[in-house]
Amino acid sequence: MESTTVRGNPILNWIISGEFEKFYTQKVRLAAHATMWLLILILQTTLVYVNYNESLATCLAFGTRNMLGIMFFFYFILYFVVPYLILKGRFILGVICFTIPFFVHSLLNYLTCLFIHNNLVVHDPVTKESVETIVNEGIFGVSLLHRTLKGAWFFASAAAPSAVLKLVLDIIRATIRRLNMERDKVDLELDFLKAQLNPHFLFNTLNNIYTLSLKGDQQASGLILHLSSMMRYTLYESDTPQVLLQNEVDFMRNYTELERVRYGKNADIRFECNEQEISDQQIGPLLMFPFVENAFKYGQSNALGKCEILISIQAKGPQITIEIGNSKNEETMVKSDVGGIGQSNSRKRLELLYPGRHTLHIEDTTDYYKVILSLTLAN
Repeated sequence: MESTTVRGNPILNWIISGEFEKFYTQKVRLAAHATMWLLILILQTTLVYVNYNESLATCLAFGTRNMLGIMFFFYFILYFVVPYLILKGRFILGVICFTIPFFVHSLLNYLTCLFIHNNLVVHDPVTKESVETIVNEGIFGVSLLHRTLKGAWFFASAAAPSAVLKLVLDIIRATIRRLNMERDKVDLELDFLKAQLNPHFLFNTLNNIYTLSLKGDQQASGLILHLSSMMRYTLYESDTPQVLLQNEVDFMRNYTELERVRYGKNADIRFECNEQEISDQQIGPLLMFPFVENAFKYGQSNALGKCEILISIQAKGPQITIEIGNSKNEETMVKSDVGGIGQSNSRKRLELLYPGRHTLHIEDTTDYYKVILSLTLAN
């Protein structure tokens, strides 16, 4: 499978590569949640202790109240209200449910105050008076709504970090799933492209070889060599995310030589490549082949009666420029659907493999069609 990478960001590359999904198993998820709630309990207990200077047991009771309230908000809102109500269009019921955690927090507050009143000692006069008032009024006392609204901002701000963390993880996982689906789709299309190579092309090539062999033409053995090299490349050598640029050049040259025999003397076919600049550069396999295939498929004589096909590959370090052009006429303009599945596949693969590192320019005139790809390969 082809992978997308981001330069200078190993963490993001680790996430995009799919390793994060493998790491974030059910056990890891449970451990992460347990650790998060333990840290929140410690934080809330510490905040109470620093601000009110009560006994550790009293501070732990208030800290546990806050932690349980945040926990209910976290799971109730993010695991029920958002996915099952908000995202399914039940907005009114969703908004109503958003108020439930605040009343649950008031219930937890009453139970905590009752526990502290019966079992612990509160030294701070204001806190002690508040605890006694809540206990005396009961769960549904006259100040329930007031206490709920008063604690809403504190409660929401305390629950926000864990909620944001959950949303960030959901976005990361959704992004990973989308990228994997895109890569899987492109890989399937690439496999289809290899399998497609192209029944009509293979039939015509074998027919040409058969005809030449009957005539005892020496070209037959050369064509067999070109065809076997192409089949070996598509079956065994191109099944990797990256291939040597030289191998890709050889593949397109072999294809061009086979098509040259089919066109005969009726076409001016040029294959140009500054191979002295090609060393160990690597490129995505069969990236430009759909454009090469279309050049031969739709190459027709122009108004001057000439059929011209040009394939040019120019390398300069990591900078690669590939130009593919073919003459055409009005009949070609009517018949051809330029930019079909293969070319669409190439565009998507370019976006996945070389985001921000390629330009694809297409010129389509009445008598000539040209594609120019400028690409920056990985160093």
